Amino acid sequence: MSHAELTRGIAPEREAPNCGAARFRRIVVVCAVVASVALLAPFVLPSRVAELAVGLGGMAAMGLQGGCELWSTRRARGAERRWRLLLLTGWIGVAIGLLITSVRALFLGQNPLPPLSGTEPAYLAYIPASIAAVLAFPADPLRPEDEPAGTHGTRWKVVTVLDAVLLVGSLSLLGWVVVFGPLVRARAPAPASLGILLAFGLGCFLLLITVLLVGVFRRPRCRESFALLGGGLGSITVLLHVSLYFIASGRPEPLQLVASNTVGTMMIGLACIVPPRARTDRAVCPAAVGLGSAPGGLARWRARWAGWQAGQGPRWARLLLPYLPLAALGVLVAVQMATRTQVGPSVLLGVLLLVLVVLIRQLLTLADNMRLLDRVEQSRRQLRHQALHDPLTGLANRALFGDRLEHAVARRSRGRLSLLFCDLDDFKTVNDTLGHSAGDELLRLVARRLLGCVPSSDTVARLGGDEFAVLLEDETVDAEAAGRRVRAAVSAPCRLAGQPYAVQVSLGLAVAEPGSPISSESLLQQADLAMYAAKQRGKDRLVVYDPGIVAHSGSLPAHRALHQVLRGDPAGGVLDVLYQPIVDLTHGHPVAYQASARWRHPVLGHLTGERTVAVAAGAGLSHQLEQAILDRACHDIGRYRRRTGKNVAVYVSVSVARPTRDLPADIETALAASDLPVQALVLRLSETERLDERAADSLRTCAARGLRLALNGIAGNHNSLLSLDELPIEILMFDSSLGGRVPGGVGRADLLRHAVIAFAEDLDLMVIATGVQSRQQARSLARHGCRFGQGQLFGPPAALPGATGRPAA
Repeated sequence: MSHAELTRGIAPEREAPNCGAARFRRIVVVCAVVASVALLAPFVLPSRVAELAVGLGGMAAMGLQGGCELWSTRRARGAERRWRLLLLTGWIGVAIGLLITSVRALFLGQNPLPPLSGTEPAYLAYIPASIAAVLAFPADPLRPEDEPAGTHGTRWKVVTVLDAVLLVGSLSLLGWVVVFGPLVRARAPAPASLGILLAFGLGCFLLLITVLLVGVFRRPRCRESFALLGGGLGSITVLLHVSLYFIASGRPEPLQLVASNTVGTMMIGLACIVPPRARTDRAVCPAAVGLGSAPGGLARWRARWAGWQAGQGPRWARLLLPYLPLAALGVLVAVQMATRTQVGPSVLLGVLLLVLVVLIRQLLTLADNMRLLDRVEQSRRQLRHQALHDPLTGLANRALFGDRLEHAVARRSRGRLSLLFCDLDDFKTVNDTLGHSAGDELLRLVARRLLGCVPSSDTVARLGGDEFAVLLEDETVDAEAAGRRVRAAVSAPCRLAGQPYAVQVSLGLAVAEPGSPISSESLLQQADLAMYAAKQRGKDRLVVYDPGIVAHSGSLPAHRALHQVLRGDPAGGVLDVLYQPIVDLTHGHPVAYQASARWRHPVLGHLTGERTVAVAAGAGLSHQLEQAILDRACHDIGRYRRRTGKNVAVYVSVSVARPTRDLPADIETALAASDLPVQALVLRLSETERLDERAADSLRTCAARGLRLALNGIAGNHNSLLSLDELPIEILMFDSSLGGRVPGGVGRADLLRHAVIAFAEDLDLMVIATGVQSRQQARSLARHGCRFGQGQLFGPPAALPGATGRPAA
């Protein structure tokens, strides 16, 4: 439910009176007793006593209705007061008429209902007042939620008008055939009395139609109150028409019919005092009704009732109600024709016109269904296109390209099949320096250039990130010349973010010669290897695959495999993130974890974190590896903190040797995705790397946002001292081997370790000793003032307990 709907549904209730749920229930019990007495009296009491009981019941019902209307009118405000005031006006008219007729009967001995007694205007005032009250009842327009604005909104209005015409026309003809026609033809009463009776009948008939139209084609804000109001007015209207039928047929009106009026009268009074709590709690939250505690069948009925209260029920009524009176009219006319009862030509003409309205309504429904089927088919085509194409460039994606490559390999006969693998050089720099929007524009530009330099019969695809592939299916084409043409087209200068930019691309070409057995996976792997060879040879060039590529570059398979695993390709193996605890040496409990990578490859085996970092540096993938570890570490530590309730931190290594201007944004995104505070992450810097100024700016920005920086290792070299001087370092990590005994020495190593700890304390740095191997080492470090330690003594790097699963993409 939208905010606007909640506002419309709750705000007006502050204007409604509140009699309290307990008092409302007591009043309902009293009404039930009065109605039971009035309804049972004609069956169990003598006629005279029954007439008295029914009369007293009617007076009690009138008094209760007037009391409820008066009490609620005085306490209601705004729209809630208007419809109650209108009902009270109609009640006053009926009360005046009853008072006059009662006085005449008691003191003048006149017939209680003489023709043209002068009380007719008072009774007739009840009808327009009730119609106005129903129209003034607080309700919202009924809008089709599944229809868009525009022409469909107009069509919806036309359908609503046709349904209303069908409903009103059917009821009108039905009323004429059953009540008004026989009453006019009977001419039993005097003409003046007949006019009064017809006025009453037609007025109540309009009242009934108004109730149905508002209840079906509007959304009353308090459905319980409107149900009582509509039920009461509808029952009185139906009973009056039954009375008119008895008058038309010349038979006396049964006392049971008079007694039934008490029910409708009291329902109108109860509608004015429905407590607001029943309106808001149940309408907004159907579960508050207590559905779960009821038995199966009762729970289903309660669920349906709660859904009706929440506005979910009237749709079936809106669809069926216009046709029900027409069906009843058709059955009635058919019965009259079968029994050779005279059916007037006006009735037949009305039925034919209503059938015409139904045909127009069904044609509109058929047109609507056809539009719906067209939209479903269009949506299906769009979903298929989205599933097989890249949303940014519109090119084929990896799934569609793999399917076409397999088909091309399968139907290859004697001709050649060529595959071109393209990777943009230094694409990460574009995102770092010009922004991601410039990177997206570059990808779209490359896609357009690739499409423009190859025939339409060839397949151009974006495989992911900055990787593209071109499938050359023309057996006669010179694949190498086509590759050079593609490189020249893609490498043409352009402007990004208002600045000139020279596009560079590394291309790998793999050719399946006639008769050579090769699979689609092998051909794609060969093109991928050739592309990596182009990057190793200086980038921005085309390399054609040959078997000697791997022999001349032993590290190439590892670079390629690491690229695969970082982009999520299962062929690259699995990249795990392991965690080694950092413990408090005073009690041995973990206070943080150091994150490191472990790469499991089906051919290369298990690579340690240091080896994985070295491969990433050689392949130019250091940033991608760091980002993958950062995302996974934040995800895992977030799950661990939520499951265990322990506010531990995670240490993640970052490089300071190259520009990382987007590091603060990357960290903020990773923390937000895992719902982690900034205190949960510590950046671990290496003292052996030369500090880059732009990287230092990024790190200072991170520290200004509350992130802690840890310097791993300390020595007398320029890099470590420069980092301490230029960066807001808070944590110093040093190798605990400084705490070991030097052979033949007399505590010189202890003095060196103590000096490092004292140096950190003078700079107000927290100290962590790494590489702790024994308990003796741990006790010695704690004795000299080092509070935290990390090493094999406390456990090797392992998966974090209670934090399984990968972060969401």
